[in-house]
Amino acid sequence: MTVLAGKLGAWAAALALSSGPVKSERAEALKQQAERLATEARALANPSGCAKVEECEMAAFGAKACGGPREFIAYCPHTTDVKALRDKLAELEKAERAWLEEAHVPSNCGLTRRPRIRLMDGMCRAR
Repeated sequence: MTVLAGKLGAWAAALALSSGPVKSERAEALKQQAERLATEARALANPSGCAKVEECEMAAFGAKACGGPREFIAYCPHTTDVKALRDKLAELEKAERAWLEEAHVPSNCGLTRRPRIRLMDGMCRAR
């Protein structure tokens, strides 16, 4: 009986380890890099400073496993270093794609719609 229980326990452990995304050290390092870049990109995108909604802009943010951005971020180009933001967003997209590929993260392949921009209390926001 204990031999059978041991075999079943080993089988269950093997099954649990084989399911889900791969969690390698490299994948974890890539994820941490992507998270750091996302934080830096959010810090660069200043949503305040625009007087009219027409002045606000929106940018793709991150990457999904099936392609396209995972979300969008609104900002005011008058108070944002747009070149630095675009460079950081490109770096973030590359880092997230590398992490998603390394970790074999699945995606629902759903389209992330570009939201409309609104100006609320002097802040550019995604609807």
